[in-house]
Amino acid sequence: MFKKLYSIKTTRSKEEIIAIFQSKVESFHRDNSEFNFEGSINLNGDFCIKPTFDFGPREQFRPEIKVKIHGSTIDLEFTISTFLKRLFLLLIVMELVFVIFIYSKFEDFKVLLFFPFLLIFFLILKLTFDNKVKKSIHLLESYFK
Repeated sequence: MFKKLYSIKTTRSKEEIIAIFQSKVESFHRDNSEFNFEGSINLNGDFCIKPTFDFGPREQFRPEIKVKIHGSTIDLEFTISTFLKRLFLLLIVMELVFVIFIYSKFEDFKVLLFFPFLLIFFLILKLTFDNKVKKSIHLLESYFK
């Protein structure tokens, strides 16, 4: 649900692509930074970066971008952080336990209406994730035109 694969094809060599990434990605995000991504770039063409273009207290739901460079092709894998994956799993388990507990006490089918709220919550998160992935793809593609 929170994973997307994308490839960018370019006419540049692997060394040129790595050099562009090194000039566009900072190692650690700083306030008032002009860089749009943070992460560490290595010379073998296999690294992980995160967008910082909307970095702020309410904008922590940002994708991790695993980058693999094969010749002149850049393979991107967008995922959410491991912490958020665990948090979502915990929310789902807590929701199920809560609904089962309430249903066993009151035996009312209205309790099952909690599930649509959970679905709406995850839909909002999915739309947010997709929006940030789209912005990241647009920025990354602009670097390699």
